[in-house]
Amino acid sequence: MTFRGAGRLGLMGGTFNPVHLGHLRAAEEIAEHLGLDRVVFMPAAFPPHKPGLNLAGFADRLEMLRLATRGRGLFAVSDLELGLPPPSYTSNTLREVGRLTDPGCELFFLVGFDSFRTVGRWRDGPELFGLASFVVFRRPGRCSGLASVAGVLKKFLPGPGETRPGPDGCGTLAWPGLLPVRYYGGCRLEISSTDLRDRLAGDKSVRYLVPDSVRDYLDEKSLYRDPGGRRGPPGPGRR
Repeated sequence: MTFRGAGRLGLMGGTFNPVHLGHLRAAEEIAEHLGLDRVVFMPAAFPPHKPGLNLAGFADRLEMLRLATRGRGLFAVSDLELGLPPPSYTSNTLREVGRLTDPGCELFFLVGFDSFRTVGRWRDGPELFGLASFVVFRRPGRCSGLASVAGVLKKFLPGPGETRPGPDGCGTLAWPGLLPVRYYGGCRLEISSTDLRDRLAGDKSVRYLVPDSVRDYLDEKSLYRDPGGRRGPPGPGRR
């Protein structure tokens, strides 16, 4: 099974709308940094906090992840959230994954700072940090590193917590009774799914921003295209 046989298991959640090289590079670097045995990509089936998002179907997002990770034994993809009651709350997902892992498995939840900064509004709040050790990684946009992560947590976790800076812009935040929250300051590929959707809607190239297999799938399915735009084969600019 996807969740068995790993003593240190990373779980990367998100909409992956679409998956891009920034996601893959972040997972690669964090797995190396923390010595993870596996990273499972978990696309959100029914994301509760992104109303109105130009969201591709779950089957398309899942297939793009499978294409993107094919041949990389460290990575796996799971459709688990499709079988959980909607909407796709992180707390429900982490509880179910914890139930499916081997005894003693350490679970790490990988999340970009752009998503993490809203964690105070997520279902079950502080309880989340007892279900997995969060690993927050740098994403395009405003983030001053460990201090930004601490600022988010101090708004809703009780007590001051303890900040432990580490080398290379990394560090750890600790609160009594909760698993540590780590910040990883690498992953400096300035790529965002929002920008990719905008580029595709404008019939612009996404070459070198997503794996070639994903780019071919986007072209084949005409995903994120402007409904009022042309419907013919993709031109040389976008490919």
